Amino acid sequence: MWSGPFIVRFLRSSNIEIEGVVYEKPHHTSEGEIVLGVAKNFLKLPVSIGVDDVLRHCLIVGSTGSGKTSLAKRLARMLTKYGAVVVLDWHGEYFDTADRVVEVGRDEPIEIPVEDPLDVVSLLEEVLELTPPQAYLLTKVLKKTTSVELLLDLLESYVPEARWEVETKASLLRKLSFLIRYGKLLRITPPEKLSKALLSGGGCVSVDLSGLRVLELKRLAVLSTLNSVRYIQERGLFEGKAFIIVEEAHNITSRGSLLARYLAEVRKLNMGLVVITQSPAALGFEAMNNTNVKIVKTLRSAEDMQAIAKSINLSSDKYFLLSRLELGEALVDAPSLSEPLLVELPETCS
Repeated sequence: MWSGPFIVRFLRSSNIEIEGVVYEKPHHTSEGEIVLGVAKNFLKLPVSIGVDDVLRHCLIVGSTGSGKTSLAKRLARMLTKYGAVVVLDWHGEYFDTADRVVEVGRDEPIEIPVEDPLDVVSLLEEVLELTPPQAYLLTKVLKKTTSVELLLDLLESYVPEARWEVETKASLLRKLSFLIRYGKLLRITPPEKLSKALLSGGGCVSVDLSGLRVLELKRLAVLSTLNSVRYIQERGLFEGKAFIIVEEAHNITSRGSLLARYLAEVRKLNMGLVVITQSPAALGFEAMNNTNVKIVKTLRSAEDMQAIAKSINLSSDKYFLLSRLELGEALVDAPSLSEPLLVELPETCS
């Protein structure tokens, strides 16, 4: 019986044609396609993904140090040929790739698009992981406001009408306390007044979140930016394509259903997300299945390997590759391929 390492070496064979083995012949590249690399077999043909496929979302997974961000940077530059690119940059790593960097909390406040008071409730419910009673109470006391500080004033002045509301109010105020410290960094904005600067200038814009030290604040900034772009696209305020690169996607919310729902909702808005995570298991199966292209770098965790293998229906022989992929390699699953294909990436992606 062949062992895992032997199969890995066999699949990496690049110069020998094995009788009886069917090799994938990727489509030749054309306008509207992005070349990822070349097939890691004797054919050495270019492997590309369609821009329209990216508009139906792309997933990049891999352990820390596997080269995810290097690959995403290259993808970001290539996507600027087809539309505006916005990077939600958790660690300030895209300064050498972006045409413009927006330092959240320094250059500009976080715009929170609010069309209805319930928008604030649903946003804070995800960011702060509110319980149903807390979300209900927040809905009950919230009125339209242009100030985050006023939201706390409304809650503090609310007189509980039932015993359970006393404890719920106290716990809700504790969760919202970070708004007191960081309220000046936030700005509730009606959708029609949203700044279109992120998209209108074209090119690649990095939304640098590295200056925000609180996880909840980063989550709020990410979700608010995603909602802002969605509102702009829904209203046709930007005519081109919008590509959003989301680093650390597993940290957006502990409830994977939010990202899955968002991915499903924006498919028809000329808006594609490139979702990047080191933990596909934490991201959730539903969110992964809402992406059209999947690029897999090396993984170490058995749980993560099983999650992505299930998502791309990976055969048992290629499963062994997941923990042994080299820095310049990736498994690619795309509509143009009949099965996941081992791809050799350019050195810039290593």
